[in-house]
Formats: sequence, structure tokens, C-alpha cells
Amino acid sequence: MESLEMTSYKKFLFLCLALIECIPMSSMANSAPAPLVGIKRIVFLGDSITQAGDYVTDIECWLLSQGQQIEVIDVGLSSETATDLLPEENADHLKKYGFPRPSVSARLDRTLAATKPDLVVACYGMNDASGLPNNAAGLKRYSEAITRLRDAAFQAGAKQVVLCTPPIHDSPHKPDPHEENLVAFSQWLVSKRADGWTVVDIHSPMRRELDEIRKTNPSFQFQPDGVHPDRNGHWVMAREILTQFLGADLGTSTSAESFFPSNGPAIRTLVDQRRLTLFSAYMGHIGHTRPGVPGGPEQKAAPTLSEATAQAAQITEKISPLLK
Repeated sequence: MESLEMTSYKKFLFLCLALIECIPMSSMANSAPAPLVGIKRIVFLGDSITQAGDYVTDIECWLLSQGQQIEVIDVGLSSETATDLLPEENADHLKKYGFPRPSVSARLDRTLAATKPDLVVACYGMNDASGLPNNAAGLKRYSEAITRLRDAAFQAGAKQVVLCTPPIHDSPHKPDPHEENLVAFSQWLVSKRADGWTVVDIHSPMRRELDEIRKTNPSFQFQPDGVHPDRNGHWVMAREILTQFLGADLGTSTSAESFFPSNGPAIRTLVDQRRLTLFSAYMGHIGHTRPGVPGGPEQKAAPTLSEATAQAAQITEKISPLLK
């Protein structure tokens, strides 16, 4: 005859097993961070830094390393501004490159309609800072443009909008009106947290880290041309979005490759290939006025969305066994 204690233990064990069976399998796998609950598609908007996309790929690699199958679409556009620049503010760019800087307002509605984002991550300011006057009027125009972008994303059905402060402008010339504008833009964006905005500060951490490194390595740069971050600079961007927005514990990771115990370089290469495949198709579908980018004037036809989706699925099939 079983003791009373043994009978009670068996009842307890049976109850535990019954409760486990009631838990959905999805919740026993890697659960999504709270900001990603209900998020199936993330769309990145921005200028040439976002079009280059290394930080986007790094973030997507982290998602994969956490078991999160979320679609990521990069539709950043080189030279683009959030602000509608005046002709005289665009004159230097027109003279140097043969075309004015495009504004996201010209394609925003089409972009949101085509991509249907659950979450929008936007990073603008580098090009706005070079075109807008370095004064209160310039800051006002930038802030109004960012507010319109945020409002449009929510109106299009986005559940969340994350706004990133722009990277630094690394110039040896002082004073640097371009960097002064970026500082003002960044301070304004961070202040909007008080109004419930989700803002990731990239500018301040990048400046602090650069200043610290230059104490022992004066020639170090995140941006060889002062504007466009290299892989190290993109890692800073990805790191700040992952930690500030998603609360990621990156430990000692210094690259997306290190997110995976094996096959890291191969996985990241394929993830980046998939990003570029979808980028070309979406930009070709959306259309814009910037030469030299799929969907722009005089560009050869990009793959259709259905073609790119099929190609992306093939790349995903190559990634899946590497993750295991």
C-alpha cells in the first residue's frame, strides 16, 4: 500500500504534466521580446546608410539566433531626406551629382502600401543636416517631417514605429554645422520619449565610443568618408537598436557572425543576400526619382515581387539547415 506522501506526490506530478500539455508549443520555444509580440514584418526606412543595410542584416541575424521568424524588408534610399528641401537647399547636390536629393514624402504612401509593415524603423537626418539651416527654423522643419512620417506609418497600419537618431558626422573641421544639426536633431528625438515615442539613440553612443577609442588610436574612424559607417559603425547602430529597443543581452558579441555557435559567416552572407533580393524588388515596385537605384530613372527592370519572394524562399531554405 502506498503511503499518503507517495500518493500526494503522484497527484502533484500528474497535475504538473497536465499543465505542461496545456501550454502551446510556441510559448515553449524562444518567446518573442515584448516589443515584437504580434510583429510579423519589419520595414526599415532611411537614407544611404539604411540602403547599405549592414545594420539591418545584423539585426535580422539576431532575430534568427533567437528563433524569431520575422520578415525584414529594407527600403532605404541613398541621398534621401525626411524633410522636403527647397530648390536652393538642393542646389549644391544637384550641381555635384546631377539630381536633387529625393524626399521620403514623395514615395512614403506607396512604400507603406507596398510593404504593409507591422513595425517601422526609420533613421533620417544625415542628409537633412547638410541641407537645412543650422538654426531653430531648420530643426522645426526636420521635426515636422519626422512627425509626419511617424503619423503616416501608424495611419497605414503599423503597430509600432521606432525612430533612430542619426549617426554622427565625423569631420576634422570645427565648427561643423553639419554635426551641430545632427546633435540638435538627436536631442529633439530623444526628448520625444517623454511623449511616448519609441526612440533609439544612435548618435550619442557612437560619439562616446569614437571619442574613447581615439584616446589611444587617434586615427580610428567609424566613417571613412565622415558620413557612411563601415561595418564597425553599422554594428554600433545594430547594437543600440537591439539593446535599447529589444532589451537584447549581446554579451561580448562584436558582430552578427558571433550570434551563431557555428556557420555565422555563412548565415550572415545568406541573410544579406536575401535582404538585397527583396530590396531590389520592392524598390522597383515602389519607384522613386533617385538615379542608380532599382526603381529609379533609367534603371534596368528589377525582379517582380513574386519573383523576389520565390528567390528569398530559396535562400531561406539554405539558411535553415545552417541554423540547426
